[in-house]
Amino acid sequence: MNEEDIRGKLLLPYLQDLGFDVSEIFLEHAFSIRLGKKKHVTGRADILCKKNDKNLFVIELKNDSIEITQNDIDQGISYARLLLDDIAPFTIVSNGKTTRIFDSITRKELTGNISGQSVFLTNGYNLSTDEDLRIRYEALKNFISLSTENLKTFCEFQVYDRMGSIIGDINSPYSKFVKELYVQREELQITFGNFLYSPESIFGLVGNAGVGKTNTICSLALRNLEDKFVLFYNAAIIKSPLECISQDLNITFSNRSESDVVLKKLDEIGRFANKNVLVFIDAIDESTNPDIAVELSEIALIAKNLDKIKIIISCKSNIWNDILKIKNKPTYLYEELNKYHNKISDLDNSPGFQLKDFSAKELTEIIPLYQKAFGFKGVISNSLLKELKNGFFLKIFSEVYCNKNIPEKISDKDLINKYLNRSLNETNIGYISGLRTLSAIGKIILNYKYDSWAAYKDEGLDVNHLLEKLDFSLDDNIPEDLFSRNILIKSNKEDSYNVSFYYSKIRDYIICFYSYKLDKLSDDEFYNTLFDFYQNHIGKSALDFYIENASSSHLRALVKFKQDKSLEYVISHNSYLDENFKNFKDKFDPNTHGDIGIMLPNDLIKNDGYALFRMAPNSTQKIAYSNLDDFSNSGYDFWWEKGIKTVHGSNTSLLVKDQNRIVKKNIFEQLKKILEKGRLTAYNSDVLLMEEVAVILYCYYKRLYFENKIEEFYMPRFKEIYPIDLKDLQHRINRFRLTEFYKYKNLNRAVMEETIEKALLENVDIPKITGSGDVVPFEELFKVTQVLLEKGYNQILEHYLPLPDVSIDRAKEFYEQNRKDNWNYVRIAQFSEVQAKQYVSEFFRHLELAYKDFVEYCFPTYKDEFDFYTTIPHEYFFYMKDDDILKWGSFGYRPSPNGKFEINFKDSNESDEAFKSIGLKSLRSFSLDFILRIRDNHRYPIKTVDRINTEKVDEYCVIRNWVYKLLENDMRELFKENED
Repeated sequence: MNEEDIRGKLLLPYLQDLGFDVSEIFLEHAFSIRLGKKKHVTGRADILCKKNDKNLFVIELKNDSIEITQNDIDQGISYARLLLDDIAPFTIVSNGKTTRIFDSITRKELTGNISGQSVFLTNGYNLSTDEDLRIRYEALKNFISLSTENLKTFCEFQVYDRMGSIIGDINSPYSKFVKELYVQREELQITFGNFLYSPESIFGLVGNAGVGKTNTICSLALRNLEDKFVLFYNAAIIKSPLECISQDLNITFSNRSESDVVLKKLDEIGRFANKNVLVFIDAIDESTNPDIAVELSEIALIAKNLDKIKIIISCKSNIWNDILKIKNKPTYLYEELNKYHNKISDLDNSPGFQLKDFSAKELTEIIPLYQKAFGFKGVISNSLLKELKNGFFLKIFSEVYCNKNIPEKISDKDLINKYLNRSLNETNIGYISGLRTLSAIGKIILNYKYDSWAAYKDEGLDVNHLLEKLDFSLDDNIPEDLFSRNILIKSNKEDSYNVSFYYSKIRDYIICFYSYKLDKLSDDEFYNTLFDFYQNHIGKSALDFYIENASSSHLRALVKFKQDKSLEYVISHNSYLDENFKNFKDKFDPNTHGDIGIMLPNDLIKNDGYALFRMAPNSTQKIAYSNLDDFSNSGYDFWWEKGIKTVHGSNTSLLVKDQNRIVKKNIFEQLKKILEKGRLTAYNSDVLLMEEVAVILYCYYKRLYFENKIEEFYMPRFKEIYPIDLKDLQHRINRFRLTEFYKYKNLNRAVMEETIEKALLENVDIPKITGSGDVVPFEELFKVTQVLLEKGYNQILEHYLPLPDVSIDRAKEFYEQNRKDNWNYVRIAQFSEVQAKQYVSEFFRHLELAYKDFVEYCFPTYKDEFDFYTTIPHEYFFYMKDDDILKWGSFGYRPSPNGKFEINFKDSNESDEAFKSIGLKSLRSFSLDFILRIRDNHRYPIKTVDRINTEKVDEYCVIRNWVYKLLENDMRELFKENED
């Protein structure tokens, strides 16, 4: 007998004989599994019997030729346990020959009088919550694993239920995904397919708004329903993915500390069914859960240790880094993504798969689908095709031109106007009210003061800030229809959410034609309004949008505005350099002590950029025009003549209302680089001049025909070069110049010597040494000696600092005792303790003199903002191990209480007093070697001579390097104040 015969001929008469009424017997009963908050039919029992409106038992029938198996028993018990209202206490499995009865709760096989053997029945169908959840979970696990069809059915209901309104047809106003319009993205399919076969657990789909992330993730979920366990969640409308998974599996937990059980249960189901479990979480950037980044990090941490779980998430590009990092520290989500994905520069070097606009190949596939669905008529031009690469733009284009002829060229303004009209009229708020709200939001967004990072991320504004500026009442909120219609978008942030426009062109249209009504303004009104549009990146974007639709008179007003602001900028820039950095103005772009002009592009509407140039003497023309794109052309010496070495890609930053900030920002940006490269020299400082003369001469004395025989041991013995006759030194430099000049003239030695002597006697003009890189620094040496001569120095009799007083032989002997440990002391060992203390004292005395001169020469208008400068003279405290200046220790300083420079040497055990009784702000590590030469990190030593490589000179110009170190400290706040 087959199942139908067994049911009709045997069981039904038997059940009626037992006293069951026909109304209590249900054949092929369809039952429901609760998924989230909704019920869906997903199973069918052969027979269900009720008594007193309570489920009593299910009967699972098999053909009489088939033996009853454990799978048959498991299936029957699963059906009994999954009944939505009450679990059926008993499960009966029969093939007509053999009938077996089981307790649905305990799974025990029963014989004899079964009614008293069910505790569940005798307790009035009561189970503890934990027990109820456990057996229902086991039933669900068995149900899903029994057949591919069961698995597919379960997942289909979950996925379609959770996708909700984001999936639909072209007539669904809120749908983001229309299955018939989707084209597979080839690169994504390959990457995702490889991911499924990889051991990794997390896949990240990232892209800008409108590129099709939701379409893609919906498609991936639906395509994998056939043979995998798939769950889908829209993060924009749920609070916690883990809680939703719990609901969908009919599992709840008493507290969040047990949330990891959810994924472990899923993994158990996956292993039981031998299927991968794919959990898709879409639009995490739109989640309003402030802890979403934390939860996703925990999900990643759990998933990496599970066998079958794979998590697929999608996110907008500009918030991706904020999801992957908490307080700038990478989360577990970042670490797991990094195992499969490459880091992408466009995503702040974060890992993920970046989805971009449609490629040309993808467009050829997708356009016919949209044309067929929406019925727009005509041939799409190449220029229009470029506009349609963005998925969202393609959608609104298709909606606006539905069943209409398409134009040769699209007007963004008209298209967006028609789209908004159609969209807002289909909402509860209506067209007029919707535009009024959007107009107010546009004005707030434009007038917000963004820092450079916020401008780069473009994440919109905090909803609370918007509501406050909109002057909404406490109970009011931004209409939800504006979000569901994809006009506005929410982006998750740590404690709230941001609001921005979904598509930037809609934002720009609203700002231009509704927030500001630019097309209604007179030329003067338009000119004066332009200041608002150059406050930030959003204004610039909106203005670029408007230019495509502006009148010719408005375009002329814009050109005049750019000219006026550029002239204002270059005048301010030039004046600021003259007032504050006159002594080294030529170090700034465009490297001149004279007046500066500004070069602008020929077409100020279509082109951008600017360059500063050296004005010719007596010229008054501060603005010039050229094709700035020609700057990169080789052999084009026009730029060189003008002193143009840098062309800025944009002149937008010059167009702000108050240019003081941008003038200072640009100048201090250059100043920071000038200082980092050591390009400044204070020619008013006798100390720094004498240091340069001594070190350059010492390192290059042989090139100047000195016959000294200098012996040293890792430490210059400067004594050997003194006394220095400055006139004689200049004479030797001139001889060197002439030798360099004539050695390429093919003269024999005797003739060349005679020519050189004659030139020196006749005081002819001697060519200067030019070049950079590996060039001897004698031009700088000549200049420095000339300054000293003009100051009244003819000879320098001795070195400016105390010199080593321990013989080289003793220093070598010390080094050989323990080369490894004594290497760092090889210079220190050349000083006695008395001489070392004298050296320390004289070094800091000279340092203060040099620093004072340097600041007054280079920064006369800023000197009062330099802390070290304003507190000279100082009192210094050295805390050395065993009170020995030749060992390691620390030092600090304070303004001298008696107005005199002083030095104190103490034992390191006394360093506690530094902060308590002496009042030092800090202590720094110290060794005598720190002030004998400079070689401490990548920043130091700085160059002694601009653009010339003199490594050994740089190391031993110790006072110059310490001046720069003090400057770095004193100018830190100044640089910070003048950053973006």
